Amino acid sequence: MLRQDTITATATPFGMSGIGIIRISGPEALAVARRIFKPTGGKCEWKSHHLYHGDITCADGKTVLDEALISFMRQPRSFTGEDTVEINCHGNPVIIQSILNELQELGCRPARPGEFSERAFLNNRMDLSQAEALAAMIGARSSKAYAMGLSQLKGSLSREIEDLRLLLIDALAGLEASIDFTEDTAEENIPEMPPQIDQAGERLQSLLSSYRSARAYTEGIHVIITGKPNVGKSSLLNALTGKKKAIVTDIPGTTRDLITDTINIGGIPVHLIDTAGIREPQNVIEKEGINLVWESLAEADVVIVMLDGSKPLTDEDKIIMDKNKSGSIIVAINKIDLPRAWKTETVEELFPPDIKFLDISAKSGSGMEELKKTITDLSVNKDFETAGGAIITNLRHKAAIERALKNIQNAKESVASGLSAEFAAFDLREALDNLDEITGKKINDEILDRIFSSFCIGK
Repeated sequence: MLRQDTITATATPFGMSGIGIIRISGPEALAVARRIFKPTGGKCEWKSHHLYHGDITCADGKTVLDEALISFMRQPRSFTGEDTVEINCHGNPVIIQSILNELQELGCRPARPGEFSERAFLNNRMDLSQAEALAAMIGARSSKAYAMGLSQLKGSLSREIEDLRLLLIDALAGLEASIDFTEDTAEENIPEMPPQIDQAGERLQSLLSSYRSARAYTEGIHVIITGKPNVGKSSLLNALTGKKKAIVTDIPGTTRDLITDTINIGGIPVHLIDTAGIREPQNVIEKEGINLVWESLAEADVVIVMLDGSKPLTDEDKIIMDKNKSGSIIVAINKIDLPRAWKTETVEELFPPDIKFLDISAKSGSGMEELKKTITDLSVNKDFETAGGAIITNLRHKAAIERALKNIQNAKESVASGLSAEFAAFDLREALDNLDEITGKKINDEILDRIFSSFCIGK
């Protein structure tokens, strides 16, 4: 699916640097390169995948724009699958822009965000999941996230999806054969649900279970610190980040907006959010801050409910505890360096049995390491690091797998209910379509545009 126009863009970030790379892709890439490149020694054979040294000039050949290295990659052995030229010039934005201007004068169109990767997908150089993995690698926030992206780029997820497709196709073939021969077969001899269905379902469930842990590495863990005023929320944020991020005073209502910072715990980005103290608001501004707290709690991966162990529990404490009983909750009992006003057992009975309770001192730093470990333990499966095979890190993939699992469940229920095999076959075809959305075998242009528009321009 080679495009008829030729595109260009920088493949390196904007700003001062030693080297900047300009990429050209399309049918006129080589012709354009010939017009602006003067090789050292006057000769250039333009062999594919070779570097040549010389000057980048204006098309008239009189004005030198920069000294550079240039390479030509003949289709289909290029990133996009098209004829591609890469110019390695000096990384001054003025130089890069002057070369881009000249390329556009010669007919090259500025590339849209992600258009090089989109062309690679359309020309079958990679499937859609690999293209998304490439973007994930570029934006990786940790070495683990990068490694997961690289694994997917190398095809780990693509191969697993293809294996699952083959299982479903085998099962579908068996069902359709039974449909074809229904009139010639006694009812008691009609095949039952093929065993490949359960195999596919188990492997899909395994993929789905990897999402939460993988997402922790790729997107980070969002942690909300909540509690009534003056329990030490801002002090805890400062203790975890190791810097004075939030103002700490004895005046209730000091924190009115969400204060955020990100730390790294064992290679996982952890996004900490300090919130306004929850109480009866004293003014409109504080009321708005408390409303933000309730909205943020619904989106958090982990919620730290802070209680002051040195003072009696109040109605405000009980309201906060009552609204934070489900999900990944840590009850942090602060100010353990002071005399205790109540026993932990007093609040333990108010929470489900799996809620974690920790004694901490945000002032002295006591309990911080255990708190950090608990945050990651609640977000990452213990077996995740050693689990082999494919994983999913993308919300789009997760949604497609959930739909495929639902299709498989519907197929099994159809057979169990004694319905015609046609019903189960229909659901299996739907499952195949959902899996094909992951790799892009079945995808509409609107979704493609949305995916690639989030990429950087030079990729």
